[in-house]
Amino acid sequence: MQLSFRTSLACLLVLPVLIAFGEVCKVKLNVPSHLGAEQLVGRVNLEKCMKSNSIVAISKDPGFSIIEDALYTRHAMTLPSKRKVTILIQDMETLDERKLHVVLVPHKKESKKRHAREAILRRTKRRWRPLPFSIMENALPPFPQFVQQIQSDTQENYTIFYSISGEGVDMSPVNLFFIKSETGEIFVTRTIDREEYPEFKLMGYAKTREGYSPEIPLDITIKIEDDNDNAPEFTEGTFCMNIRENSPSGTVVGRVNAMDRDEPGSKHTSLKYSIIQQSPGQSKLFSMHSDTGVIITISDGMLDREVTDNYKLLIHVCDMGGERYGLSSTGSVIITVTDENDHAPTFLAQSYQVQVNENDCGIDILRISVEDKDLINTENWWANFSIIQGNEQGYFSIRTDPTTNEGILSVVRSLNYEEIRQIDLRIGVVNQAAFIKVPSKPITMNTIPVTVIVKDVDEGPEFQPPVKYLRIQEGLAAGSHVGEYTAKDPENMNTNIRYKKLIDEYSWITIAETTGKITTNKVLDRESGEMKHDSYNVTVLATDDSGKTGTGTLVIQLVDVNDNQPEIMQNHTFICASGNSYAVIKATDADPAPNSAPLKFTLDTTNNPDIQNQWQIKQLDDTSMQLIKIVDLPSNTYDVPINIVDQQGYGRTHSVKVQVCDCPDGISCASRRASGNISLGVWAILAMILAALVLLALLCALLACLCGAAANKYNKDCFPDDLAQENLIVSNTEAPGEELMDPNSKVPIQIVNPNLSGQGAASETQQIIKTASTAGAHQAVESRAGHHTLDYVRPGLQTMDQGRSYSEWQSFMQSHIDEKVYQCEQDEEQQPTNDYVVPYNYEGRGSPAGSVGCCSELRGEDDKLDFLNQLEPKFRTLASVCAKK
Repeated sequence: MQLSFRTSLACLLVLPVLIAFGEVCKVKLNVPSHLGAEQLVGRVNLEKCMKSNSIVAISKDPGFSIIEDALYTRHAMTLPSKRKVTILIQDMETLDERKLHVVLVPHKKESKKRHAREAILRRTKRRWRPLPFSIMENALPPFPQFVQQIQSDTQENYTIFYSISGEGVDMSPVNLFFIKSETGEIFVTRTIDREEYPEFKLMGYAKTREGYSPEIPLDITIKIEDDNDNAPEFTEGTFCMNIRENSPSGTVVGRVNAMDRDEPGSKHTSLKYSIIQQSPGQSKLFSMHSDTGVIITISDGMLDREVTDNYKLLIHVCDMGGERYGLSSTGSVIITVTDENDHAPTFLAQSYQVQVNENDCGIDILRISVEDKDLINTENWWANFSIIQGNEQGYFSIRTDPTTNEGILSVVRSLNYEEIRQIDLRIGVVNQAAFIKVPSKPITMNTIPVTVIVKDVDEGPEFQPPVKYLRIQEGLAAGSHVGEYTAKDPENMNTNIRYKKLIDEYSWITIAETTGKITTNKVLDRESGEMKHDSYNVTVLATDDSGKTGTGTLVIQLVDVNDNQPEIMQNHTFICASGNSYAVIKATDADPAPNSAPLKFTLDTTNNPDIQNQWQIKQLDDTSMQLIKIVDLPSNTYDVPINIVDQQGYGRTHSVKVQVCDCPDGISCASRRASGNISLGVWAILAMILAALVLLALLCALLACLCGAAANKYNKDCFPDDLAQENLIVSNTEAPGEELMDPNSKVPIQIVNPNLSGQGAASETQQIIKTASTAGAHQAVESRAGHHTLDYVRPGLQTMDQGRSYSEWQSFMQSHIDEKVYQCEQDEEQQPTNDYVVPYNYEGRGSPAGSVGCCSELRGEDDKLDFLNQLEPKFRTLASVCAKK
């Protein structure tokens, strides 16, 4: 009966549709006109009305209750027409609320004629028996127990044998069900737990003895009916919640949840919540909604953290809608009361009095203690002190000690006993956090009076004022009296005070020891560069009879006198004869305004009135002008007198040398460009000279090879006697040996006059060094136009061998020598230069690099050549050049 009722109810229910309209949501449910007690009416989707993870729903209609999203009736009722049920939805996190209107629409009864007509028109169909059936869980023994019977109508014509398969038969749990093949009776063999197996899906078969199946397989569903065998359990062992102190009545504290393993939506899972006990329990402060488990406060202003900071609730949950025969369990809730700034800090004393010495500064003079009942080390407890009265002159400051929460009063500006002897302060204190508004406990700032007594201290002299500005006109004679700077002793006005300078970097002044009168030590010049930032500081020391001292600062500012004439920045310039016909002249004046710029430029026509017919002046700005050539002048240098004066008319005439020159480009003179090219060419010529020196050194090295090859045993004076230390020895052969037959080792040496430019000049000034054919004859090569030549030629050395003429050697080297000489005699722009090749001289004996003028020859008669194997790399290269290849 219960199964058929639920099936019919499920067929009648229609899925609800939620329509959000502002703060109100609507749901429409189609329900039977007659509803029983504790009957499921339908489910509503609360999240479509309010999207949150912590939603609480409460029914405002006494005839209905809502558990989670399921709506139930509290008692049996008949609905003759539509009925609206209002449900209040609240978000526990944001405390937002919305209303949900559930409209119940009862079904209309259909006429019997229609049912009869439908029965006639409906086609009958043969089907297996029975309809879906159920088994009660936790069935008591004995077993097996009959469950249901299946039969086929074809058994009237055939001998049918029945069988089943599926869950509980040949699938886990195996052998829970079996069937008698002859009768179709199904039996269960043991107890079933619905929470483990809520239903079983089986398949029934009807076959003849021969295996013929006159029926299609039958789907069999066995539903396990729920038994209230599981007590509800809370989802947490202990629920922890927080609530602010002084919260008003109706404030939501939190929500508890319980779970029941029995069938959802049934009476077995209809849970009721309640509070069993509150600890401490002086007065009841909390209430729990029986359907939702929501805990709220039920008193105004009774939660005081300073009295009780947490509460423990013993809670109860029961199924079967809270009936006495239902199963139940208990849990606990810990509610912590959080702190609010509902207590102001209070002073532990009624007033304070403190003493401080005059002139003390930057010291702490008083610590002020306070007490606060709020939670320690929070913003509700930390104190903020302030001086609300008596500190108009800014002598004091107050801060909070972060460790002790005390106020620390400090002196930040020196006090003077002679000016003020007592100060009355009033100090207030508040918390860092703002006070909350509690009607029963109004909170105000607490204040306390503090009296500060200033104590007299024997002080040194004090300059009045501490910094004195003194204006002195520059140029005064040394020893001029310019003022005085004195100090006073606050305690004793008759004390004798002595003065002296502590700092006077350039010794500008002298101060009288007893009177403090100031005189100049020298003539002060504002433009001397001794001032910084237009002032000069002197530190003065004052000492009284007791030895106490005081210092003052004298700031000297010099008043400018127009003692500097405008000076021109360049006395020489040029102007193009054609093209750029003006030159820019700039001037400067060392004096500041108004004794300097703007400067005035004019032509001085005193000595030459016609000069104004040649030149004209155009003022550009305060310090520069254009000198314009207004007539054609031949290329020459002209003296142009220009008178320059400052604002006060103080100045003189300057003579500016102006060069009128040819400007090929119309901008700059050709002579100026040429001088710039010469300057550039010098560097290029130096590089060329170095290259020429390297070439000459190479020629000398080759000549040395020739000397070594041609020398005989009688010509040994040409070589230093270095005992063949890292030098080639002289061959003892009378004629040139085989090692000297290489034509590359005999090079004619030419000295070029570098003062002449061009190939023609080079060819005219070449001096060819010719060696004499006779031994012992020195052939000096004279220089032309006073230039250097080679010092000597080795006697007996021939520049040509037996098979070659002089002209062949000359043609061999002419092209290379001419090219190098031509390049050395010209600068980078192919202009003649005045530089010449520096001659290469013999460096003498004992050079670390060895001799390159001629090869060394041994004076001994034994020509041992073993040392050649130990020559350094330089001489190995030289030997390879001289040797025959």
